[in-house]
Amino acid sequence: MVTMSHIAQARKAVEQLRMEAGIERIQISKAAADLMHYCEDHVTNDPLVTGVPNSDNPFKDKKPCIIL
Repeated sequence: MVTMSHIAQARKAVEQLRMEAGIERIQISKAAADLMHYCEDHVTNDPLVTGVPNSDNPFKDKKPCIIL
């Protein structure tokens, strides 16, 4: 038996599939090249590559532990 909830669920699925079908696709090689180019252009601003100066690091302890 088909209930109203199954019909509503199927309509949502069809709507989602139609939306996804309309999305513009690009080739993986193009996407990878674009990503590499972006990373190379922004490498100087990446704290994972260049590190964070101790003066700007909010997680660095300001005082050493006095127990040790």
